[in-house]
Amino acid sequence: MIKTASKTIIIALLFCSSFWLSSLAADEGLKSFSYQSVIDQRSVQTEVAIPSQSMAQPLEGGKTMLISDSGKDLPDMEFTLYSAVADFGGAGLGVGEAVKFTAPTPDWMLKSLLIVGWSGFNHTSGRLPPDRNFLIEVRDEDANLLYKFADTQNFYFGSADGPVAYGMDVPSVPVTKDFYVVFYDRGSMYLGAEQSNGTGNSYLAIDGQLIPAEVQIRETNETVKVNWLIRAIGG
Repeated sequence: MIKTASKTIIIALLFCSSFWLSSLAADEGLKSFSYQSVIDQRSVQTEVAIPSQSMAQPLEGGKTMLISDSGKDLPDMEFTLYSAVADFGGAGLGVGEAVKFTAPTPDWMLKSLLIVGWSGFNHTSGRLPPDRNFLIEVRDEDANLLYKFADTQNFYFGSADGPVAYGMDVPSVPVTKDFYVVFYDRGSMYLGAEQSNGTGNSYLAIDGQLIPAEVQIRETNETVKVNWLIRAIGG
């Protein structure tokens, strides 16, 4: 079973058209980083809410979209962008943004993912950032790996106009009961997030633990849950 813990993260609003993620010395960051120390130092004593079950929205062709965020349209969300590398430094290469889903039937097959993200864009030079890899994992409720995929970010999330929602096909993956989609931005891009209406289904995956993702609003010091904007489609 995947372990869970409680932690507060501070997510800065990264939606800036000229901002690029900087290049990082990955090996050095990982060598000097202790996952447990970060968990201990940044944990807070808060009650961990029981996650709500993901919603199942029927689509054409007999498919179903599983929604673990609030289910609102993107323009109606309190939207922000997040990068684990921006949050953790070089050690964020090993930190994933995880979303929990519940298969609606025992024979349900995952066939595609809808992900909101952005590579960033430099309007001064008119260029996208250099290609770097992101990583996606699909894991069952016991953390067994079901599917793994890596590719460069700009093909999917490169845009001069800000964040995009990309529908990414995957080979049919059989899932039963609960399963997790884990997105590792690896400093290549930002993942979209809903900064309110937290459902309790979004986590940070750190060293085998799932830590509920929360945002601290700097102006008020209020802590709110965040929903990673990843949805699962299948049938």
